[in-house]
Amino acid sequence: MKVKYQLRNTLAALSALALAASFTGCGSSKSSKSGSESTTASQTSSGIVGQYGANMIKHLSTDGYEITAEVDYRFVTEDESKKLAKYIAAIGRSDGKLMEEALYPAALDYVVKANSCSDAEDYAKKLHQQLLQFTGEEYEFEYTVVEEYAGENDMDFSKYDEIVLDADPDAQITDRKRLSVDALYDGTNKSINYRMGGYIDVYMYTINGEPYVLS
Repeated sequence: MKVKYQLRNTLAALSALALAASFTGCGSSKSSKSGSESTTASQTSSGIVGQYGANMIKHLSTDGYEITAEVDYRFVTEDESKKLAKYIAAIGRSDGKLMEEALYPAALDYVVKANSCSDAEDYAKKLHQQLLQFTGEEYEFEYTVVEEYAGENDMDFSKYDEIVLDADPDAQITDRKRLSVDALYDGTNKSINYRMGGYIDVYMYTINGEPYVLS
């Protein structure tokens, strides 16, 4: 997908493009729109769009935030969807605690330092502010949907492996995937994909038996 130079720079800042590794970036395709910003989910594996089997998990205020994650359990586990929801909620709420719960600790330390932030709270606020130039208004994400999926047979994850293993040589990586996601706000009437012209790419790793976001 072709994207504006401004978008590439913004998403590079979002994800600390040190070592030329974009943890959060523009996805490979846009969703179709017909008069509405809200998107319809479709899962992609190896570039092939198949029948979508939607599974929705509603996280309530008792979880520390309210957001619904829509995924397909053929590609994304329930535990992974929870980490994804926390990450998207952390950006929408500028919430450092949720950011800490979503990200692999070593990856969080890396992006905090690479973005010249003081801590997870500062990093979450920075990501929130970066997206404000596209929303043009304050926002809090209420819904996130995985639009595309790329697994280990679809792309090269070696640069992300290096970042994890440089920080923790004993880390046991058992699964790698890239999730291209949309996030909705304002009563789910507005889409960040629609506003900025591309999905948010979230890299999800299973490390030592637990899923983590690397973005």
